[in-house]
Amino acid sequence: MQTVTFPIHKHYETDVLVIGGGTAGFAAAVCAARNGARVMLCEKEGYLGGMPTGGLVGPFMPCYDPEDRYQVIRGFFDEFVCRMEKEGGAIHPRHIKGGTSYSSYRIKGHAHVTPFNCETYKRVAEDMCLEAGVKLLYNVYFQCCRMEGEHIADCVFSGKSGMFTVSATQYIDCTGDADVAFSAGAPCEKGENNDGVMQPVSIFFLLDGIDKAPMDQWVQDHKDEYKRWFFGDEVAAARERGEYPIPRHNVEMYEEIDGAWRINMARVNGVDATDPEAVTAAFIELRKQIPIIIGFLQKTVPGCQNARLRVSGSVLGVRETRRIKGEFMLSHEDMAQARRFDDVIFIGGNLIDIHTGSTVYYTPVKSGCAYAIPYRVLLPQKVDNLLVAGRSVSATRQALGAIRVIPPCFAMGEAAGTAAAQCVQMHVAPRHVDMAALQKQLRAQGAVLDESDIPEAQE
Repeated sequence: MQTVTFPIHKHYETDVLVIGGGTAGFAAAVCAARNGARVMLCEKEGYLGGMPTGGLVGPFMPCYDPEDRYQVIRGFFDEFVCRMEKEGGAIHPRHIKGGTSYSSYRIKGHAHVTPFNCETYKRVAEDMCLEAGVKLLYNVYFQCCRMEGEHIADCVFSGKSGMFTVSATQYIDCTGDADVAFSAGAPCEKGENNDGVMQPVSIFFLLDGIDKAPMDQWVQDHKDEYKRWFFGDEVAAARERGEYPIPRHNVEMYEEIDGAWRINMARVNGVDATDPEAVTAAFIELRKQIPIIIGFLQKTVPGCQNARLRVSGSVLGVRETRRIKGEFMLSHEDMAQARRFDDVIFIGGNLIDIHTGSTVYYTPVKSGCAYAIPYRVLLPQKVDNLLVAGRSVSATRQALGAIRVIPPCFAMGEAAGTAAAQCVQMHVAPRHVDMAALQKQLRAQGAVLDESDIPEAQE
């Protein structure tokens, strides 16, 4: 077979190249630029945000400790939320209690969520990138890395005008699927113990026409019955009657700041989101599920009789694909024991959240204690100028179930971007970064590395 080659029509050079403009990538790009690096961010869509914007995934899950006392994920995440709030596009998590419509009437693991507007997210994210001097490139697609030993020489992208390359001193993979790390030859795994079995994929959609008052009253009248799963019994009964073939065992709906509601009920099992054929089939099936779900809500949930579809997500809701095997692999035991690390980059308190079949399994961490995330989970093996941030970091499936949500992804992006800028300045590889200097800078940016960084915890 004849080999087909494509000419490279353009070349860019920068200090830090961020691939992927989702939550982690946006945070990484801004923080790297603010710390003195020339930064380019390449994104396959025409906007920033990824899951929260194109995927309509929201609200942001909690950013508090396991006992819901103190906000532990701050720094760049908190700055961004406050910017959106100032523009009327978010409600700060300190104002959101568990058990309300903003948390889908759930309490455990859902207090202090952050409702937000997708369009505000896109606009504010772009403003912050441009203010920091980040060069944005939209509608460009990562193709491969070109390697020199264990060093990335450049990355090849495609766009409407053809192929182009970008060379950088440091690279940050925020694709969510470890695309760059995988291309560079870094060891990766999928599923539980690399069995390749993925958690279900979803598609969020927004509904209008819902009357909140009857729903609030229903919850008040049934608060002793429904302590965990909202309308779970009704879902089970409808499934037994053959009326509800959706593999999700409860109603999951979140009020938005403009009166719309985010619905997280459609799902498909057994999809590898790195396989384009599987992704295509999943999108088709998920869109078929939407009218079934709406019909169920109209028939079953008070206040939903006039519900109507506004829009569905254009980005597939993916919980896991590839994860790197990094310098350290975070485990469930590390979180359960609230283990501390010398190279901590943030602390978190989210429940471990594993989806299997139609069920979601939540595992609490050690009572009252936030767990630490070490810098080494961002460091792939066998590649010396690459950091990875987001849901493809080095963690077991169980550990990733707690840190793949939005606030931890912001924190990982902030740490990766800050570290990459320091590596450029100090002419070192990411694994040789001055950890004390990195932690000092993260704290200066408002990040919380232990409870002593929380003013309220010291009062």
